Amino acid sequence: GVRVGTDFFPAYAVKIKDRPGYVCYFAVPIDLEDTTSITVVVEDRGGNTATTAIPFHIRRAHTFRTDKLTLSPSFLQNKALEFEQHDRRLVGKSPSEVFTLVNSQLRQENNLAIQKHCARSRATQLWEGTFLRMQNSAPMARFGDRRTYYHEGQVLGESVHLGIDLASTAHATVQAANHGVVVYADYLGIYGNMVIIDHGLGLASLYSHLNDIAVKVGQQVSKGDKLGTTGTTGLAGGDHLHFSILAGGRFVNPIEWWDPRWLKHNIEDKLSDAAALL
Repeated sequence: GVRVGTDFFPAYAVKIKDRPGYVCYFAVPIDLEDTTSITVVVEDRGGNTATTAIPFHIRRAHTFRTDKLTLSPSFLQNKALEFEQHDRRLVGKSPSEVFTLVNSQLRQENNLAIQKHCARSRATQLWEGTFLRMQNSAPMARFGDRRTYYHEGQVLGESVHLGIDLASTAHATVQAANHGVVVYADYLGIYGNMVIIDHGLGLASLYSHLNDIAVKVGQQVSKGDKLGTTGTTGLAGGDHLHFSILAGGRFVNPIEWWDPRWLKHNIEDKLSDAAALL
């Protein structure tokens, strides 16, 4: 597989143009430093390991947005009641204390749980072509947005947005972005009602803040199938879909997977080049 800093992304044995090979989707963090190492790791059946570095260059052309969000007392109160129903550790705390714990500790726990669910990936490619973007929706928040939360003039916490928020009409239909198998369909902390679809070879898509869920774990879905409807569950201030793409359980920019040119250059052409070398 590939190791990025301390994160390891397993490779999957596949056939490339009828020849044996390996495919590994790996992600780099949005705050990647030049000193971070990216290496290919190979281990044989005898336990002997070899590594080789992947040279890389960081382009600093993109600047992530920063947002300041003021939280109303009613929002904090309503969310505190919701989270207390799902996590007894929060019972008896003030609404602002609940938000602080949810935004920090629970957020970290949720992301670790998502990594574990994404590790249950099939060893074959299930997806095909570009991923669907929610129909008739407008982007409300982007990947990598840095947020600072305020209440009564005081900072309650910060976060980095690891997906794209898409808003349409209330309780709009949410469709599967591509073919795959449902590996999670339940409530999960800040994400509320959430569905995760495994697309094979370590690639997954995530749909959260749903009002209701129309699929179950283990169910095979096709591109365009209904997963549920949009809502406000979890840490959501209004009815919308939070959509994420994950590689090896780590969040990557969904916009790329909506772009047929990006897919051709970064996925399809790379596989064709690899086949030519085998």
